[in-house]
Amino acid sequence: MASTFLTPVTLWKDFDDALPLEEHILGEEVRDGVAFQEICFFGRRVGASRVKIYAQYAFPEGESRFPVVLVLYEAGHPFDEAFVKHFVSRGFGVLSVDYCGDNGTDRCTQYPPEIDYANFVRAGRHLDYAEPTARETCWYEWAGVARYAAKFLASREEVTRFGAIGLRSGGEVLFKIAPYAQLSCMITVCAAGWWAYRGMEKFTGEQRVFDEERHRFIAGIDSQSYAPYVRCPVLLLSAVNDTKHDYDRVYDTFQQINPAVEKAFLYSAHGNGLIGLHSLADIDLFLDKYLKNRSVFVSAPVNISVVEEDGNLVVKATFDEDGEIRSGGIFYTEKITDARARDWTRVLGTAANLKGNVGTYPLNIYEGSRRALVYAFANYSNNFSVTSKIQEVVIEHPYKNACLKSRVIYESERDGTNGVAGFRRRARSMANCFADSTGTDAKLLPGYGGILGATAEAGLVSYRVSEPRYAAPDGAALRLDAYCKEDALLKVTFYPDANEERGYSAEAHIQGGGKWKSLFFEPSDFKTETGQHLENFKNVISVVFVGSAEVLVNNILWI
Repeated sequence: MASTFLTPVTLWKDFDDALPLEEHILGEEVRDGVAFQEICFFGRRVGASRVKIYAQYAFPEGESRFPVVLVLYEAGHPFDEAFVKHFVSRGFGVLSVDYCGDNGTDRCTQYPPEIDYANFVRAGRHLDYAEPTARETCWYEWAGVARYAAKFLASREEVTRFGAIGLRSGGEVLFKIAPYAQLSCMITVCAAGWWAYRGMEKFTGEQRVFDEERHRFIAGIDSQSYAPYVRCPVLLLSAVNDTKHDYDRVYDTFQQINPAVEKAFLYSAHGNGLIGLHSLADIDLFLDKYLKNRSVFVSAPVNISVVEEDGNLVVKATFDEDGEIRSGGIFYTEKITDARARDWTRVLGTAANLKGNVGTYPLNIYEGSRRALVYAFANYSNNFSVTSKIQEVVIEHPYKNACLKSRVIYESERDGTNGVAGFRRRARSMANCFADSTGTDAKLLPGYGGILGATAEAGLVSYRVSEPRYAAPDGAALRLDAYCKEDALLKVTFYPDANEERGYSAEAHIQGGGKWKSLFFEPSDFKTETGQHLENFKNVISVVFVGSAEVLVNNILWI
């Protein structure tokens, strides 16, 4: 009887990727100096038929030789032309491959009826369970599509080298082909496995006994099992507070990647689950190095330790001694649970913090906290950025730099853009993953008297209301100052869940111009769409501010 327990080796040992592609062009056009082709080619054989793969191929008009980036988007999301043009403008070709199947049009990958579950819209349990084996999952079929896409690029005379970028589920697929495809490099965004661990947070101490099926899924599908077999350079990018991947465990996968390959790692700290400009710069530099053969410094991750120094709690960050530090520092949170809704406070260092390649940064934890999470970051002179792992800190005794509880949630002069972020759910983004910084980032603008206030075009969110230091005291009400140049409506919403789906809202009219307007809210002022009132602020996860115009907020506090 055949084994049902398959590994990255045994699952793929009989996979046939030697069949002819039989590619043909469905349509082509040139726009803005970019040549676009709609193409299809065949994938693996299933019974009497084969998978018919749909892709879009874009490249610089008039160029006959160029490196190419294979892009696998997040399942359920369309190809993004702005994302494609970013790379074409830098001299790359881009092959965007559909692995999701049926989308209601004929412009999609077509799977034989025997594997209808490979269509994302009908994946069902084949997405999350290895029943009876890992071979009967949509992941196996999606990776099969990606392997044939890599074969297509390897066969093209115009392609000098090719690498791959995978976004979320697309990144999980990349891990499954990396041991076998001829990739010159790979980049995953918000994807590094631990799919079977969803709902079990790393730092809560929760233990779970996995049954045989879970072990089958972990061994044959989860990306951390593939990490030791990766053969090409790897860049892992992760966004804190992302709801769709386990960012606490990404570094665990990073550590398991084949030590013989070059690799780099970066957290994006927007706090809204999106990848920022530093990450995009890393992508560009990484592709230049491995696809264009340019000399680019790629740093090792930052190493950190948390120690007591003169009675203070501090973080020691050791940077790559071969690089020139442009900026460095730490991010920390006192919230262990609800990984999707943490407030990450940034401590940006100066030259005074740095001695040699070691930076020392104060970790000013609230005196009532017993645990915290911290990671360090570094941006080097060539604009390549890396971070450390997220490290748990256990507070064993009081430190001199411990902080008192604060009724002031946010104050612009004290906090800058710490404590606030662009609201992810309304945010504009590229490829549903990369922040459009003009519309998603929190920013400071002057209001009356030149006093700065925080705002974001997509709305402003703060997770401090659930941090131990800033959580509401008993019987608290909310007060804040608001300013807008024109008449506007400010909607304030408290969410009791990390998914930010069911909120309690109140609205206030802001008269344009003049002085800052002081607003006061009792818990009972906030209600759901069905009219249910908020009893108190004790169990809220986040607070969101959305203005009908550019409304600035400041001096947010409990009274």
